[in-house]
Formats: sequence, C-alpha cells, structure tokens
Amino acid sequence: MEKVNTSKCIPKWIMDNYYPKFKAVGIRQGWWNSSGPIVAGVSGGPDSVALLWLLVNLWRGKVIVAHFEHGIRGEDSLEDAAFVRGLATELRCPFLMESVPVPKCRQRGESVEEAARRLRYAFLEQVREKYGASCIAVGHHKDDLVETVLFNVIRGTGIRGVRGIPEKRGYIVRPLIEFFRSEIIELLKGLGMAWREDSTNIDIDYTRNKIRLQLIPLLESEYNPKIKEHIASLSRQACDITDRLERDASSINEVLRRNPLPYAMATWDRKILQSVNLPPHLLAECIRKQQRDLGLTTLSGNRTELLVGLIRERLNWRFQWEKRIEVCADRDFISWVDWDIETRSPSVSIDLRSQPSGELFWNGWEFHWNMSDRTDMPKFGMYQCCVSICDEMDLPLQIVSIKEAHRLIDDFFDPVPWWSKQVWPIFILSCKMWWIPLYGGSCKVRDADRSLKRVRIKAEYKKSERM
Repeated sequence: MEKVNTSKCIPKWIMDNYYPKFKAVGIRQGWWNSSGPIVAGVSGGPDSVALLWLLVNLWRGKVIVAHFEHGIRGEDSLEDAAFVRGLATELRCPFLMESVPVPKCRQRGESVEEAARRLRYAFLEQVREKYGASCIAVGHHKDDLVETVLFNVIRGTGIRGVRGIPEKRGYIVRPLIEFFRSEIIELLKGLGMAWREDSTNIDIDYTRNKIRLQLIPLLESEYNPKIKEHIASLSRQACDITDRLERDASSINEVLRRNPLPYAMATWDRKILQSVNLPPHLLAECIRKQQRDLGLTTLSGNRTELLVGLIRERLNWRFQWEKRIEVCADRDFISWVDWDIETRSPSVSIDLRSQPSGELFWNGWEFHWNMSDRTDMPKFGMYQCCVSICDEMDLPLQIVSIKEAHRLIDDFFDPVPWWSKQVWPIFILSCKMWWIPLYGGSCKVRDADRSLKRVRIKAEYKKSERM
C-alpha cells in the first residue's frame, strides 16, 4: 500500500473523492512517483491553496512554495504574499518569494499580463533549478481549461487553440486539471481553509472573466448543463490529434531541413518539399514546428494560411514573420532569414606576391590562403579550393559579393539564394578562374605549365554557429 502523509488525519471524504483522481493525474503526468521535490507556484487564490494542501498531504515528497509578487495590485499584492508565507509556514514548506514591478519590466509590445506570466515562470524555473526539483506544479483546473478553449475559439484559433491548457509542458505540470472549480472550493470549505480573492477576477471588462461569469452560465442554463464536460472532452481529442500532427511534422522537418545556409536561421529543401506535396494542414504544422524550434512569435491562423499558400507556389517570394525576420524562397530553398545578422564588407583585393599567405574575416566568413608549389590540377570543393596562378600573372586575388561578380564575369553560373547575393563571397583570379564557398567554382583555363603555382583557399562561415 502506498504511503500517504499521516502527520494529519485526512478525512475519509477526501480519500474517497479526491485522492484517486489526484493520484491518477500525477501518474499520468509523471510526477507521482518522483523522488525529487516539487515546486508549487502559490498565488494565494483557492486553486493554488488547494494544490498546495493536496501535494503536502496526499503526496509523499517535499514541496517548495514559490510566490511571485508582481506589484500590480498594490497593497493587496503584499497581503497575498504575507498570506502565502504564513500558509507555507503552517504546512512546514520552504518558502521563496520574488517581488518584481511588472509594469516597469514589460518588453516592447508586451501587455502587463504577458509580462507577469513571463516573469513568473522565469522565477519558478529558477526555484526549480535551485532545488533540483522534478517539476513545477501550478493550479490550473478544468474550468480554466474550458474557459481557455472558448477564449481561443472566439479569437479564431485553429485546432491547436481547442487544446486549451496542456496538462504538462516541459517542467510545468497541472495536477488539478481534472478538478472543477466547484470541487476545489468544496475541498477548502470542508477543510476550513482560507484563501485570497483577486478583485480583478470579477471585472467583466476582461474577456476571460466575461466568458466565466456570463457565457458559460448561459450555455449551461440555456443549452446544455454538461457543456463544460463536453468542451473538456473536445480538448482531450484535440490534444491527441495535435500530438500526432506534431510528431509527423517533426519527422517531415528532419527530411526537409538542409544544413544551415549562411545568413539563414533555418533552411528547407524546396525540391523535396514540392515532391512530397504535403496537404495544407500538415504543412501548416511543419511551419509551426519550425517556429517553435526557432523561438519565433506564433503566426495567426490567417497568416499561417497565407504562408502555406506561398510555399505551395513555385515563384520566388518573401514573407515577413516578425520585425526583421522573413521567410524567403527561391528555386532551391525556403529559408528563415534574420536581416539583423547581415553585414556588408567592401570588396577586397589581395596581392599574392607580397602576401602569399594570410587570413581574413569578411561578412561573417573566415578565409585562409597560402601559396603552394604543387603542380596538381585546380580543384574546387565546398570549403576549400586550389587554383593556378602563373609567375607572370599580375592579377590580385579579389573577394567580392556575388551581386558585384555579375559585372566582372561574363559566363557566370549563380547558385546563391537571391537574399544573400549582397554578402556572399566569390573569389576571382581572372574572368575564367573563380570559386564560390559551399558551391565550388569554375576554371576554364587548363595550363600544363610546370611553373604554375597553386593558391589554396579555405573558407568557413562563423556566424552560422549562433543561429
């Protein structure tokens, strides 16, 4: 038989009505049998107070209480913090708190609510790392799930919005996700426990509050008293479908992904993409997977559909994702490009007689060259080349951009994506002898003169390491 905290007498009605469901959720989410501590994010509201009591009394491990004081509600926020500190003391749990003036810490374009959420979860993660906790437990319950689904549907999100709140994401778990708010209040009243009320929760100027206080009661009274159960069931179905889509998208993106091109955050092989002819909904999921991998903001449903339509076209195009980040397409590639990484160094001429060896940093590329007396024929590779130069030749080694090379070389094959022509290098010794890093080069002069020298050039793109 499993051990339950026996330091207090736990009423039979809790063991009968709460323990089985709480345990089942814990097993499903993977923390029930964990040996490490759990961090509980406690705000002082009924949800987090019930969460803390259940963890301390029904789970066998150590619970760390973490409270984020956001400085939004003035004196009420300070009283919330004092209440949570007292609760942690009463339940003999370690207590950590962080106070942050959230309105002053907003990032550009971020609402107060978004900033509070970002900073709160960053604090909870710091506490988790400090104690080596297995997870972070927060107090979202089934009513929160239902409200989120309706909120997302009203906003116009797709099937991912119907998922509502995931019961587990990374280190975040939601042990109360199978409990309704009414069950939580009943638990606290039965135990005689107090909690804090947030006065903003009854302000119907907020859409979520209006959904909770007006829309859901209307749906229950006028349409279906079990509407919340049905919406929660729909959410579970959406989770199953989107989980499968995510797995499929991850596998497909592995096939589409090219080695990172210079000046690109990520690149897909367009020819492979056209050959597999993905259905629109799966292509949209592949786009979302790439967005999550790159840490970009989420596109709206309409803009995702627009990008899906562009990707299925055969033309060259560019699509602004956010600020200076764009998705760009040419014949061979579809790349996520951050224009802030672009640099434009001037063209360079190197006199190989006075400088037979050396190194140079140019537009993110690092070049090394040296003269060799070997007489083997010219060779052109992706990262290095060996080209011929006569003693009599008074031609410098030129490093110019692909765009500039068009006016210097008559017969020129240009494989470089259009968005990088301003900053992609080409090495030129004559109009007949040139090399492009990653694409090789061309040498139409074949001179068997044994007095030829060889110039060895190596290239490496350094900026790709930080993308």
